[in-house]
Amino acid sequence: MAGLNLTVEHPTRLCVVHDEVGYFHIWEHYSRPIPASPLVGGEPAGVLSQIFGIVEFKNGVRRVDPGDIVFRDEVTDGLHYIGEHEEIKKRIIQGPVVKGENT
Repeated sequence: MAGLNLTVEHPTRLCVVHDEVGYFHIWEHYSRPIPASPLVGGEPAGVLSQIFGIVEFKNGVRRVDPGDIVFRDEVTDGLHYIGEHEEIKKRIIQGPVVKGENT
């Protein structure tokens, strides 16, 4: 049997959060149970659930609200390029043209 050659990569993305430069690592789905309200007619027990971005800064790693993250890398540059070129944007939105299909 041939040996397994496996490479695991975890690329980061350059980003800015409130004028602080960092590296985005991953999205985290965070949840925690919430107890029922002790008041009569109060809220029932449940689960608080939220998505956070895990961002590394020069002074540590923090959970960050997704709306506060501004990506500053090649992926974002590509999206800006597409947004500035209407013909390219239309072709992407339209999708691939299949031969024999009426367009």
